[in-house]
Amino acid sequence: MKEPKWVSVYDSHEEYTVHIKKLALEDAGIPVTIFDQRDSSYNAFGYIYLHVPIELKERALQVLEEQT
Repeated sequence: MKEPKWVSVYDSHEEYTVHIKKLALEDAGIPVTIFDQRDSSYNAFGYIYLHVPIELKERALQVLEEQT
């Protein structure tokens, strides 16, 4: 079985907003993973990304748009 390809649908430097968006996607039945690119020493530099399977990208973007 092939592993799904993942694509970023949201990014922020604020951890709480990423988790709110992640919960919205999970509630819609969309698998989601967090990819944290912040500096590990300070957590002040860089972004946190939400990734979803590429085939669910459009649906995920729609869910995130409806949430705002």
